[in-house]
Amino acid sequence: MKSKVLNLILVLSLALLLTGCWDRIEIDRRAFVSTIGIDVGSDVDKKESLSEDVDINNYKDMNMVKITYGFPDLRHMDTQKGTTEGLSLTVDGYSPTDAYFKAASMSSRSLHFGHSKLLLLSNKVFDYPELEKEILDYIEREPNLNRSIIMAIVKGNTEDYIKVKPMMEDGIDSYITNLLGNSRITGTISPITLTKYIDMVKSKSISMLPVFDLKSEDEIELEGVAVIENNKIKAYLNNNEIENVQILRSDIGSSKKVVTSGGHPIDYYIETVDSNLDIKYIDNKLHLKYSIFTEGDLAGYYTDAKEIEAKDIKILEEELNTQMEKELLEVAYRTKNDLKLDVLEIEDKVKKYHYKLWESIKDNWSEEFQKAEISIVVKNQIRTVGIIN
Repeated sequence: MKSKVLNLILVLSLALLLTGCWDRIEIDRRAFVSTIGIDVGSDVDKKESLSEDVDINNYKDMNMVKITYGFPDLRHMDTQKGTTEGLSLTVDGYSPTDAYFKAASMSSRSLHFGHSKLLLLSNKVFDYPELEKEILDYIEREPNLNRSIIMAIVKGNTEDYIKVKPMMEDGIDSYITNLLGNSRITGTISPITLTKYIDMVKSKSISMLPVFDLKSEDEIELEGVAVIENNKIKAYLNNNEIENVQILRSDIGSSKKVVTSGGHPIDYYIETVDSNLDIKYIDNKLHLKYSIFTEGDLAGYYTDAKEIEAKDIKILEEELNTQMEKELLEVAYRTKNDLKLDVLEIEDKVKKYHYKLWESIKDNWSEEFQKAEISIVVKNQIRTVGIIN
């Protein structure tokens, strides 16, 4: 019995001693890719003209995509500050997978995507819907890619953005992700992860991504969002328009509006937004009534200021109500009539909450959507006040 116990202990000890990781890669042999930028290749215009029986060897020589990988230079990291300069590697390929293998063959370190923070797509990619489909399919299927990576569109080439050195951050990845993270304060579009974007593409008729523009060598500006339909950019909404769209959709953290008192601007900081949509079908026409309720605070100060009175608060609330109703109505009709895009997700609401109505109008939805009447009622409640004249 004693020998059996000793043999068992020996076997267990050997099992512990002989274990190991067959695909282990030391940390100093990894390149931790923080940013991925995807541009169109130099031969992308030939893609549409290629026949199905094209010689595969000729296809392999074509550059359909150009991918830039940005990663920190761990060799020169400041151990006290935890910061370092960034490096980038740009490769061409006939597909995203081909570009990856070319990058791997050019790098002395193993490319690691588990901690990637930012995925940039050039707006030029969306000029080629078939290429955009291939790229989306690749990033959806790539198992090593961080699923919570933030996605954005840039005007021009992503390679130029990845090389930017922001004033307040060490790299473009931290700058853009933190900028989008401030959306709960600024009222701009919230960060969109890879998982969220793929869900939008699969479940909705349109999708949206934030858009950035390179103003100078070290200045990048958030310009709003791109509205995407059928793998093509159909329109752009500026920051003010997307802010109002998110108010109508009750999909906003906080926001800011401005009203004047005695010729002086007073800021109204919106803390909470509640949006309700009442849908009726009268006289063969959709009637959409939005009821918007907000709560927030006033802030303002100038010389000879005094505490605001209750009657003045009511006046300011009414002015804010009228102003916001006009702004919200303008963006609602612009997206519906001019852009002909259901940015407000009205179709989804009809399907979810008025299914019988949807069944009766779904065959002519485009026509019903275009002739729909929209009305908006806003009620703002000022909870606390600053100091005004």
